[in-house]
Amino acid sequence: MTSTDLRNSINSILFSLCLFTGIFSGNVSAQTQPNMDLKELIIVFKTHFDNGYTELSETVLQKYASLLIGGALKGIEQTASFGKDQQFAWTLSGYPMKEILQRNAELRPKVSEAIRNGRFAVHALPCTFETEAMTPELLVRGFSISNEIARTHGLELPTDAKLTDVPSHSWILPTVLTQAGVTFLHIGCNPASRSPEVPLIFWWEGPDGSRLMTIYWGGYYGTDLVPPTDWTHKSWLAIIHTNDNSGAPPPEEIKATLAKARELAPNAHIRVGRMSDFFDAIIKENPELPVVRGDMPDTWIHGYFSMPKEYRDYSKTLKELRIVEAIGATMSLVNNTPPVINPAISLAYEELLLFSEHTFGMAMSHGHSGTWRYDQDFAIHRAQGDYELIEQSWKEKGNHVFEAQRITIPALQKELGRLAAAVKTEGSRVVVYNPLPYARSGPVEIRTHSSWHGIKGLKDATTGEIIPCENKDNVYRFIAKEVPGMGYRTYVPGPAEKGRSDKSLGADPKTGKLENIYLAVTLDPKSGQIKSILDKETGREMVNSDSDAPFGGYLYQFFDKKQVETYAKAYIKGGWDWAPAELGRPNLDDRPGYIASGINPDIKWEITSTRASVAAHFIPSEKVPHSFTLIYNLYPDRPGLEIIWSIDSKPAQPWPEGGWISFPFRMGNPEFRVGRLGGIANPKTDFIKGTNFDYYMVDRGVALFGPDGSGFAVTSPDAPAISLDRPGLWTWTGNFIPQKANVYFNLYNNQWSTNFTEWIEGSWSARFYVWSFKKYDPSNSLTVPSEDFSTPFQAIITSGKGGNLPLLYHGIEVSHKNVSVTAFAPDIESGGYLLRLWESAGKTEKIEISLPEGSNFRTATPVDLRGRNSGESIPVKNRKLSLVCQANRPVTLVLTK
Repeated sequence: MTSTDLRNSINSILFSLCLFTGIFSGNVSAQTQPNMDLKELIIVFKTHFDNGYTELSETVLQKYASLLIGGALKGIEQTASFGKDQQFAWTLSGYPMKEILQRNAELRPKVSEAIRNGRFAVHALPCTFETEAMTPELLVRGFSISNEIARTHGLELPTDAKLTDVPSHSWILPTVLTQAGVTFLHIGCNPASRSPEVPLIFWWEGPDGSRLMTIYWGGYYGTDLVPPTDWTHKSWLAIIHTNDNSGAPPPEEIKATLAKARELAPNAHIRVGRMSDFFDAIIKENPELPVVRGDMPDTWIHGYFSMPKEYRDYSKTLKELRIVEAIGATMSLVNNTPPVINPAISLAYEELLLFSEHTFGMAMSHGHSGTWRYDQDFAIHRAQGDYELIEQSWKEKGNHVFEAQRITIPALQKELGRLAAAVKTEGSRVVVYNPLPYARSGPVEIRTHSSWHGIKGLKDATTGEIIPCENKDNVYRFIAKEVPGMGYRTYVPGPAEKGRSDKSLGADPKTGKLENIYLAVTLDPKSGQIKSILDKETGREMVNSDSDAPFGGYLYQFFDKKQVETYAKAYIKGGWDWAPAELGRPNLDDRPGYIASGINPDIKWEITSTRASVAAHFIPSEKVPHSFTLIYNLYPDRPGLEIIWSIDSKPAQPWPEGGWISFPFRMGNPEFRVGRLGGIANPKTDFIKGTNFDYYMVDRGVALFGPDGSGFAVTSPDAPAISLDRPGLWTWTGNFIPQKANVYFNLYNNQWSTNFTEWIEGSWSARFYVWSFKKYDPSNSLTVPSEDFSTPFQAIITSGKGGNLPLLYHGIEVSHKNVSVTAFAPDIESGGYLLRLWESAGKTEKIEISLPEGSNFRTATPVDLRGRNSGESIPVKNRKLSLVCQANRPVTLVLTK
């Protein structure tokens, strides 16, 4: 090996050791000129927690609970003789400290003592996560880990927070952290990844107006020992970081750091502490800080669609957990029994939280799993077992979703079964539960044996209306009407509707038309592609027929070496001797890239009582080397088109590739609004430069409209990563403004050669929904239809003796549909119930909340996102209360009798 080879190898290893790199000594020596003006220097020691990456996740956790915590305790012991302000303290996030306390009974007393004495400082967040892959409620539940550690040790809840490695985060963070009582956030960027164009210290303003003091350090995970020369404040935070999962610095380095600090800040009061100490110091200066109001799309977020099936199941399970809690709470209310906390729910939330954590698995550059190969060469070495360890690490990541499902699916069936069994009717019955807080209608699907319950038709048990019903191949389908908010409606067997279909539905293979009362969809009978979607009310055409991309169709993208290298040169900001191998793709040859769609599908048309449908099945072709299916559904009660895409037995492909569903709309000069986590954003004005303008997640779909306000919207609960104008994989601009009315949803990708899954295989599916509107309104045009489609009814068939619950039940109902219920669950501390609301359309309005039938709550007490009282109690009268809901801000209430 030459000296150059050796140097490159060492650099690559260092990069791998810290999801991209940074070494301890470099952190303390970058600023070499003494700062004579500094008066307060707070030194924070920290290591970056990766839940995996350097090794398997389980190995990492074992290491923290033994070797690393032992080393940190040694640092505490060997600096105990120092002055109080000079004694070593180690900052950790909540999750690794929880694991340490649970796993090491022998050291637990010493660790707990160090926590109580402030030698171990646990900040407010559980780990570094990729924020925009989460939901608001998952972010809130994440506080519970550090909360529990603080309360168990008799401490106040932490007011500081730290995120490391991931360059950029959703603007919901200032909202969530501020509304939880957190006052300070430090973000330390990966040294190879592009950083947002923000000041060093600023007030980060969320979409609700909350402001959070934030330090953003673009060079590395921590900060320098003294500030840059243009720093005008008298206080400074020096965060001294060790490598990923490498633990606390040894005592001799702690001593060296303190000595260097005295040299560089000779006039400062130097103390070792935690991040909140810096906030307490600088806030006394009454600093004038710039305000940054903006969203920071994540340049790593593509990694979630290296696990597309797992992401889809993760998103679905998060919704189902909320439903499990809500039905359980409702059952306790109507049965007048004490609320019961199910500990398994917390465990499921924790598993999903770990899926949102930023590490996915190991990297080939670690040397544990062969090297980058393609085609037959890849297949041979995979067969020989070269990639077993790296594949095991990806499986370990995906298993967090499986473990959450293992808890949630049976819990949901149990709660639905309890509910249906308690309804006051005998014999067979169908109970349909509506998870959203307003009455609505929509399709219902139940998968159970077609002959078990003898149901051939349905009747509304309350109104007596006969409901058309499909009962075929062990799937029941019907349209449920006006199911109350967070309540249910009951159906009983009725006469069969012989072959009846809704007269508004049409499916004609001769004309290629699929239609309901809202839309007329025309498909090409040979290609299976949509040629036209006409809004029947306005006469407006949705499809840009001049586009090369199929509307609602599948595109397969095969990248070439030039595209990968161009991306790497644009995105990488440092480490050119090693970073391209991690953020590009090594060993590619010169074969050309392309984008292609399927050809010559087998097409089937169907019309039933509940839907008009076309299914196009594509077999592998030269350019699209796998089978896939596209299904287009229209329903009698829905003003949009449902699209279901599925892929069958996709082979593993290590070459850079991706899949898209494309929506080329017919519109000139479009204005875009994207339903980002935390609030609706305008990509032109609300994204901070230097973040991901090319590819990002949406929480509630995309709307686009013209000068007259009319337009279209599209959403997907299963694959919500989008690019506007053109596909944005292996692309980085930092400031792209879309001009064309094209929306692309990413189905999967294997971008990068580190951390994320590098080849994707298997079978999975994703759903999409597209609709039109006459005049853009953020609630009615975007957030409400998106939430409605993404949150289907829950239904169950049961039989036997009934209980005492009514046939029709009204749960929690909110007067404004743009206000979601993100949690309704027992509250362990008050013995009451916790109700969390979240406004999503950017509207501050007075709302009325109707509480569940059978409840006799008297008061609703506002609390913050960590359960502490935050306002005067609101009286509840006749199950109703009113309050002002701030735009994009949560409201949390504890309901008591």
